[in-house]
Amino acid sequence: MWKRLVIAGMALGALLPTLAGADTVKARTVTVKRKPIQIYASYPGTVIPAEYVQVASRMSGYVQDIKVHEGQSVNQGQLLLTVNPVAVAAGVRQARAQLAKAHSALHTAKQNYDRFKALYKEGAVPKQRYEQVQLAYQAAQSDEQAAQAALQKAQSQVGYAKVRAPFDGVIFSKKVHNGQLVGPGNELMVLYNPKQLQVKTELDDAAYYPLKLGEQIPVIYLGPNQQPHRVQATVQRLVAASNPMTHTHTVKLLLPADSRAQGGEYAQVLVPLQKRQAIVVPATAIRERAGITGVFVVGDDGEAEFRMITLGERRDGGRVVLSGLFPGDQLIVKAEGALANGVKVEALDGGHP
Repeated sequence: MWKRLVIAGMALGALLPTLAGADTVKARTVTVKRKPIQIYASYPGTVIPAEYVQVASRMSGYVQDIKVHEGQSVNQGQLLLTVNPVAVAAGVRQARAQLAKAHSALHTAKQNYDRFKALYKEGAVPKQRYEQVQLAYQAAQSDEQAAQAALQKAQSQVGYAKVRAPFDGVIFSKKVHNGQLVGPGNELMVLYNPKQLQVKTELDDAAYYPLKLGEQIPVIYLGPNQQPHRVQATVQRLVAASNPMTHTHTVKLLLPADSRAQGGEYAQVLVPLQKRQAIVVPATAIRERAGITGVFVVGDDGEAEFRMITLGERRDGGRVVLSGLFPGDQLIVKAEGALANGVKVEALDGGHP
């Protein structure tokens, strides 16, 4: 099989332009050698917030003036929305009226108390009557204190009408819209810390059981520039109980604080399985000729030879070669002149790829 691939590559190379008889080209070469590479199993995952809070209403009313949207960054104390405080305003007015009434009652009770106290000292009223007036004065004092507390509580409700961000973060989801009626405890939106993100995935037994808490494994996701980002994520949660429907285990991986990932986006989790021997070539050695992907090697006659190759995954700044190269081949990594079939090559040894 390998011989057929090499012969096919050589045949294609024969069809490409040659520069036989041209000047010798100096080129850095390396000896192709197999090396162990890690094999990964790929599993889908989702970026989720590790630290988040469900912002809820503390009063009844209609939502109005929503000022944020999903994905928006907000600062601590920033206004998110307002709940119409009509009912609360009425409660404040009622509490103020009750306080005024209690204050008036206290004023009257104090006047009665002062008068009966003087009369009691003169022996003009019996002790029982004096004690009744005294108790009425004390009750009026308690009523006024209760009215003051009720007013403070009603006024504090007005502050709840303006819902603000509890910390710096990003709006993950919005649960309400303008005009919607909400009550105490109703969820309004979810705010998360963008520096504390996890990737949640589901793994089968073969991938789950070798993992350990604190271990780092690769995760790939699209960053803000829509280019794949590969980072090392830390295993933070391992759920031993498997899903009875899918027979998989939930695993959560903590992303680096500077990952710049977005909550809710797709991620690819790479779980290490085992190692195998493979040929990896530098990206600078890979060339395109007439729509064919290949590399130049130095033949036994010291001439350049274009070899068609089949590429695999990216590894260590290069690419895995699935076919077309063999251990011992002299691979041209970089040349100081134009390369073509038949060009004499002065090889500058570069070691192993």
